[in-house]
Amino acid sequence: MNRISLLWGVVAGLSTCVLWVLSIPPFDFAEAAYVAFVPVAFWLYTQPKVRYVLLIGFLSGWLAWFSILIWLRHVTLIGTVLLSGLMAGFFLIWLVFAAKLLPRLFERVFIIRILGILGIAGLWIVLEWSRTWIFWGFPWAPISLSQWERPVVLQMSAWTGAYGVSFLLIFFNCCVAQTLRQRLVLRERKMWSGWFSPELYLALGGLGLTIVLFFRTLPLANTSEELFKAGVVQPYIPPELKWDAERELVNLEILERQTQFVASLENDLILWPEAATPWPIVGFDEMRTRVERLVNVIEKPILMGSLAMERDAKGEVWSNGAFYVEPGSGLVDMFYVKRELVPFGEYVPKPFGFIEKVVPIGGSFQVGKEPGLIPIRLNEREIKVGPLVCYEDVFPQLARVSAAAGAQIFFVTTNNAWYGEEGGAEQHAAHSVLRAVENRRPVMRCGNGGWSGLIDSFGNVRDVLLDESGSIYFRGGGSYTVSQYTEWMRRQTFYTRHGDWFVIVSACLVVASFFTIFRKNFTKPD
Repeated sequence: MNRISLLWGVVAGLSTCVLWVLSIPPFDFAEAAYVAFVPVAFWLYTQPKVRYVLLIGFLSGWLAWFSILIWLRHVTLIGTVLLSGLMAGFFLIWLVFAAKLLPRLFERVFIIRILGILGIAGLWIVLEWSRTWIFWGFPWAPISLSQWERPVVLQMSAWTGAYGVSFLLIFFNCCVAQTLRQRLVLRERKMWSGWFSPELYLALGGLGLTIVLFFRTLPLANTSEELFKAGVVQPYIPPELKWDAERELVNLEILERQTQFVASLENDLILWPEAATPWPIVGFDEMRTRVERLVNVIEKPILMGSLAMERDAKGEVWSNGAFYVEPGSGLVDMFYVKRELVPFGEYVPKPFGFIEKVVPIGGSFQVGKEPGLIPIRLNEREIKVGPLVCYEDVFPQLARVSAAAGAQIFFVTTNNAWYGEEGGAEQHAAHSVLRAVENRRPVMRCGNGGWSGLIDSFGNVRDVLLDESGSIYFRGGGSYTVSQYTEWMRRQTFYTRHGDWFVIVSACLVVASFFTIFRKNFTKPD
């Protein structure tokens, strides 16, 4: 019996792993997310031994995360293995909690069953939120990311954040597992408690509400207002060459040629990717002079990712950020400093001071403290841009704080060339869709080699730069028109104003479900 339970667990774990990975970009099988955790949840109803749950949970979670993060091996294989194990730990916590609750729900009344399922879904949200700050923060690939090409489901994010979408998906999985348990194990054939169980009704009802919300939030026709045309430069310089001291001048010339080409197209503003220049734009006068000269030649401003190197009493202080250079006036003094640094890439955490940085850029970077909005004036209109550098668009709170501070557009400047030409760039770009819907703000993206494109404030991908073969990975550029819906020009979403309130609700559901299901263990005998 134990061997059968273990074998069943292995099959269930592998099935969940495969469906989970297929739901995440670049595979984009969004519908798999609705049933990805049904196999392992169904197995938990059999009350497997705790050691089996721990073994299957960790291995399936590790395998899933290693597959999702496989592109990271181009930078560090050991880091990919360790990070996948860390992420598997979060999944394991959720699975152990579900293993405790699910078997106890089966024969309980409907209200108690639903409360238990709500608690299980709530814990998933609490764990997704905790990944934004535990171990330096890595909230990559929440399960809501699976729906990045399904704007109908995403619209609730304007109220709940993307956490609401994740909650719906996990809730749906648990309801399907409960329905299958009733149908296949008890073989009940009554319409109410068979395939059409109340749990399934409720899950489908939740999905139906997202459709209703989608149609109710659709903007009125002809209310989209064109703001400006942005030209995107993709120099696509490989990382092993980008920071080669002997190629600095060559790389700069490539950047300048591509910029002049893109500037010849119809556009008002030029965008450069993260750390575009070989030397810091601040603290290196020759670099600043050269960029300002280029801007004057093309007669168009450049919004760019670059570095700043300043000096204080302790020596050099490096910053990774976003900068704005205008024709005539030159580099604007106000610039954005990145708020979420990459551990072991832009700094080394204190407990690991003996380890060298993986990415050879400057010394340790300083952390930005402010949203650092950059006002740009185009077509007789001032627009406040909220920059997000590198993987900052993965962190919901960073975009939300920028939007709350008055950002009207997000600008993601990044360099995904470190991760090869696999799924890393698309997977990263999908997070920008979540940030766009949460805050109802368009997102301009510019990558060193891709993914570069435009996402509107309802999460629709309006434009993606592709070469003649349809690949996002190429050296060149293009243009897209940035627009915003009139009703959202000055308005902020419920999520922007109130933040992660849904995480608090989810935590309350976890506590309520736990104490309700196990209340007999917490009451004293008469």
